[in-house]
Amino acid sequence: MTKRFTVLAGFSFAILALLISACKKPSPFGAELLGDSFADLEFTDTITVQCFLEREDSIQTNDRSGALNHFLCGEINDPVFGKYSAEIYTLFQSQSLNPQFDTSKIVFDSLVLYLNYSLGGIYGDTLQPQNMRVYRLDQALKFGNNYFSTSEIPASEEIGRIDNFYPRPQRIDSLFDGVKGEFLRVRLNDDFGRTLMNIDSATWLADTAVYEFIRGLKIVCNSASTPGAMLAFDLNDTKLSRISMYYTQKSDTTSKRFDFFFRNTNKFTHFNNDYTGSEVNPRIGQQLEDKLYVHGMDGLRLRVVFPYANNLDNIAVNKAQLVLTAGEDDPWLKPADQLILTEPRGDTATVFTTDVLYALGSTGTGSLAAFGGFPEKEILGNTTKTRYRLTLSDKFQSVVDDDNAPDIRNRTVFVNVYPRTRSAKRTWFYGPKSSLFPAKLELKYTIIR
Repeated sequence: MTKRFTVLAGFSFAILALLISACKKPSPFGAELLGDSFADLEFTDTITVQCFLEREDSIQTNDRSGALNHFLCGEINDPVFGKYSAEIYTLFQSQSLNPQFDTSKIVFDSLVLYLNYSLGGIYGDTLQPQNMRVYRLDQALKFGNNYFSTSEIPASEEIGRIDNFYPRPQRIDSLFDGVKGEFLRVRLNDDFGRTLMNIDSATWLADTAVYEFIRGLKIVCNSASTPGAMLAFDLNDTKLSRISMYYTQKSDTTSKRFDFFFRNTNKFTHFNNDYTGSEVNPRIGQQLEDKLYVHGMDGLRLRVVFPYANNLDNIAVNKAQLVLTAGEDDPWLKPADQLILTEPRGDTATVFTTDVLYALGSTGTGSLAAFGGFPEKEILGNTTKTRYRLTLSDKFQSVVDDDNAPDIRNRTVFVNVYPRTRSAKRTWFYGPKSSLFPAKLELKYTIIR
């Protein structure tokens, strides 16, 4: 079949003999193994790429199983991406059911919150002082509910705070009994500690009753400095993340400890993004040509469209990569560690592209090395730049093979920071019309004879 090409300024590879009549080869891989049925390998990087800036959809952030390795908590003031913050909401459970505290025989001493730092999620300037507030929720966080990045629960009772502390996420401290690690210590309100000590036996007998009684905690962190910092805590670490209640036996003045843990309880992160006065604010919802932006959490994503790619014919895709060149690094706000490609599914949903799924494997736990999407240093002319290469070979072959393609969404992918629930990082890139390092699709293909 012969197709009429739309002639574009950027479509300058001389039509490549793509009007040759022949059948298509749907396989995106292994074209080099098909022998004489293929001509020599061809290359182009001039296919039209259109980019649009969009706000991310809300995302489920709660964790009951202990699968997440950290939760974000903090606030960043970013002149490019605006003000973005994260707050932690969490339940906790006792080390044993029905401890049966006999308040006639024991004396409450103190209640301390310990939070294990997670270095991999920390972002921003940790050399400036931070402030943390801990609140008791006004309404119970439900163990069985799902919560999203937009979810909030009222919390008006402050039960703990620490002012002007300097995060030390790499400093090893001793917790107790030989347990050492990186953690933050926050003294909680004595009245709340006595409340926990006085929970009656009937309530202790059921987790659900305990959860309803304690309601849960809200943890907030911020800084008066710019850009501020996003901290990260591993609440699922049972050694270094806990609430410890200290008390003394009246009979022999023996000091004792009873612990509460966050692991295997429900907890979630609330995200907030305020773009007022930021560089990106007037560009959201617009087609971008000079600069592109992505941000984790439920921040910003790129919608990337290859509007005329379905006009290609009679080719087998050997390799297709979306190439994005990052702008200059902020001294504190470094580029994202991992980008991912998703595609539309149905009216509102998005799913990983097949190239991503191939890399992750059937269990979804494989390495993304085969996909790419991570920052790499490349020498471009006389300068060294940070580049991301995102593979979309299978996706692009499906676009080429879609003869009818009435829906532009078939030629659309999204660029997202990954994983969004655990990354506050952001990156800006040169756009497709940049005269320096334009965003582009690099395509290696073979013409089918």
